[in-house]
Amino acid sequence: MAIPIKNIYYLLCYAWDRLDSRDLVDANALVGHRTENLLAKVLKDGVAHLIRRGLDRGYLPFEEEGRRPRGKLLLTRTLARVLLPSGRVAYQTDELSHDLPHNQVIKGAMRSLMDVPELDSMLRTGLRDHCRRLHDVSDVRLNPAAFRKVQLHRNVARYAFLVNVARLVERSFLPDPMTGRRRFHPFTASSSQMGLLFEAFVLNFLRREQSVFPQVSRAKVPWDSQILETSDLTWLPDMRTDVTLTSPERRVVIETKFVAEPYQSYFNSKKLVSGHLYQLLAYLSQMSATAGPRPSGVLLYAGATEIPRLDYRLGGHHLSVRNLDLDREWKLIHEDLLQLVREWEHDRAA
Repeated sequence: MAIPIKNIYYLLCYAWDRLDSRDLVDANALVGHRTENLLAKVLKDGVAHLIRRGLDRGYLPFEEEGRRPRGKLLLTRTLARVLLPSGRVAYQTDELSHDLPHNQVIKGAMRSLMDVPELDSMLRTGLRDHCRRLHDVSDVRLNPAAFRKVQLHRNVARYAFLVNVARLVERSFLPDPMTGRRRFHPFTASSSQMGLLFEAFVLNFLRREQSVFPQVSRAKVPWDSQILETSDLTWLPDMRTDVTLTSPERRVVIETKFVAEPYQSYFNSKKLVSGHLYQLLAYLSQMSATAGPRPSGVLLYAGATEIPRLDYRLGGHHLSVRNLDLDREWKLIHEDLLQLVREWEHDRAA
């Protein structure tokens, strides 16, 4: 499923709940479908923005030796190095430095993308220039350990989006089974990663852009169960919806799907994927045992234009199948999703 990288950028902004970053780059300048160019463009423009505002600095400990100590005296190291006979001591001072973990991972992401052969040459030049300007930031290996050191607080919240992009770059490099060298594999080619992105986008979009349903959540669905003999309820797996919309009059359970084949074929006829349908019906049947309006269900496919608009009443629940075409202008995607909300507001299951 080919999605313009401009739309991928908007999906990321919503999925990470960082709409303040929508203006970080000129979305209209994002063309084509190459994911590496998207990530490089965001890093290039984002780092330029950081440099204009001033890269974050922090106090880091440095060890030195000298005749006039300043800072914290390191007696054990002084003795171990036999410095006293020469009139010197070891000591530790704190100095302001750009060499912080969040600057390191962003620089590491830029250096990693520079090695992608298919990267646009102008973007590669821009990343190289930024790396030169970050000469006082250490070159670290981009791996999960490097990100565990990153600690962002309110004063450096502007870094959050770029750190997420850097983490996405790190996850996009996988070892080649033949050579063992890491090669770039775009996350957009992974249906599982895109499925998580689509789910998070729908959740945060509905939290931000509509007011019909006051509560938008990943609701935990309790089992309608009884303990028999020595059974233990803790053995039952958790059930959690992708998105649940709740108002005093309505409950709508949305299961988002990003799949290459949104249907099953049987003797030249198309059928809904049974697993998708059974999963949603399980949520609806168990949720019916809880207090509140009778729930309705929606299977929401990303770009599944092969599936028409379908509506059924199954087990007393209104169930609809809809698709959201992500290969359109963003304002149309925005309006399509809000139009679906207006449908759910007047759900016939009530």
